[in-house]
Amino acid sequence: MASESLCPTADLEDLAVGEKMIVSAHSGGVLIPDSFINKRQHLQALREDHRELKDCHRFRFAPADGGGFRIEHVSHERYVEPLRKSENAAVYENIRYQGPILLETGPLVGARDTWEIRRRGEYHQIALREEGLVIGLTHPDHKDSWVTLLEPWWSLDRLWLILDAPD
Repeated sequence: MASESLCPTADLEDLAVGEKMIVSAHSGGVLIPDSFINKRQHLQALREDHRELKDCHRFRFAPADGGGFRIEHVSHERYVEPLRKSENAAVYENIRYQGPILLETGPLVGARDTWEIRRRGEYHQIALREEGLVIGLTHPDHKDSWVTLLEPWWSLDRLWLILDAPD
């Protein structure tokens, strides 16, 4: 198996180029918000043809200070983060195992919106910096599954393909 690498490294610099689509290695579900309107909302992995997703499957990876990436939803201009107490403040009640992942406004000072990308072969783990928890599926065998913070095991329900978003 290829060695694990943490960003920023040369093999992850391509993440910051262009728009990306994030796909579950387990279910083939595409990471999208739970509705097509611009609001604070949970993220899910939905097994659906990307052409039916009204461009809600597009993300940008922006390098963050101190390493890692901020992951911005292209259409809604919101950031992938754990649940905040308030949409307007970077205050978190409890970042925990099985805590929800949302699209939040930002970037805010002090926000927990930086993710380390770990690559093994063609797969990636998306880990919340300084927490060690990774984005994974709540219900991996369903057509749609909410995403949540999980322990960083190298199992398919916690691994993602990060691909260039098709036109």
